[in-house]
Amino acid sequence: MESRHIQEKDFELILETDKRLYPTLSPVTREVIRGWYAKNPEFGMIFENKGKVVGSSIVIPLNKNGWEKLIKGELKESEINSEVIFDNLRDKEIGLHIYHIEKFDKNIIEFYRMVLKELGSLINNLRKTNKNLKICGISGLCVTLEGIALFENKFKCKEREFVLDEHILIKDGRRIVADSKSEANDLEKRGYNYLNRCKMLVVY
Repeated sequence: MESRHIQEKDFELILETDKRLYPTLSPVTREVIRGWYAKNPEFGMIFENKGKVVGSSIVIPLNKNGWEKLIKGELKESEINSEVIFDNLRDKEIGLHIYHIEKFDKNIIEFYRMVLKELGSLINNLRKTNKNLKICGISGLCVTLEGIALFENKFKCKEREFVLDEHILIKDGRRIVADSKSEANDLEKRGYNYLNRCKMLVVY
């Protein structure tokens, strides 16, 4: 298995995964993704086996100010622009927001370890020219039980001061995002099955 930088052709896969798992009313767009990787395409990691995409780790590299705003709920993923994207020529701190980490081949074991190893290599490469670069932390807006378990148990992330009041429910295979617990309760009365509350999980 090999990894490569994200390309324009990969955007649709990310957007489709978004739509399926987190059908929010303020979704990330192709233009937003393009802006994330104008300076740092290496943080969009696409894993392939014999030319077939078998996994992805879509990490958004942010400067300290942008990362802190994001984890406090003052900035949405869909609002991330060039002002808060990490610039290795300017910034001395980087925050790593994992937007997606997904394996499409269930035979891959401990995919998260491969991702962490790749991230370590990327940071070490940045430090060749930015010797005192520090990592503010790692974060993820987790919208599935699997994602929450990964971030809490493997990455040792936890909720901080920002507690998100969004909930995922499902009906007939279609997920929906409720913006409050009361809205989730109303949807349950209409036949939706409650799955989980979304969490912004962080480790400093």
